[in-house]
Amino acid sequence: MESVYAQLSKNPEVEFFQQLNDERKNIVTPYFITDEEYIKKWYDEIYDGKKFTGDIPEIYTEKGERVRSKSEKIIADKLSIMGIPYKYEKPIYLEGLGVIYPDFTLLDVKKHKEILFEHFGMMDNPEYSEKAIYKLEKYLRNGYLLGENLLVSFESSRNPLDVRGISHMLKNRMGD
Repeated sequence: MESVYAQLSKNPEVEFFQQLNDERKNIVTPYFITDEEYIKKWYDEIYDGKKFTGDIPEIYTEKGERVRSKSEKIIADKLSIMGIPYKYEKPIYLEGLGVIYPDFTLLDVKKHKEILFEHFGMMDNPEYSEKAIYKLEKYLRNGYLLGENLLVSFESSRNPLDVRGISHMLKNRMGD
């Protein structure tokens, strides 16, 4: 079933409004916003991300955004290349866990929904793996479903980040 927003984007009224000059747009009150306006409004929402401590290496994305690992840099750069709007470590509250900072919050523009993306990068560390499983269970209990509104990736020292797999996952979930 096609979303309302997907239907609106094919609507001649939407196309007509988008072609108006700025002066005319200012006197018309649309019952919709364009994808570009929706993305801008989403990006304009202010949030306080997780703070960096002195022991975290300085790693930056191509957009100049600081992240915590080389894998997160690769993922952030992939999201940018694919044109997927995202926020880094935007806080959310999970019952049973409190405030957490998912690695990425993606914007599904067509459905006007947020999707969380967690990368679990040290799966060969038993303590880290236990925490990852616990966190995934809390996501599920709070209504986050794998492949729907929660995307995940994993790596270990013997199984590095699979960029092609992530690209495939993102195309399947975020693509047209």
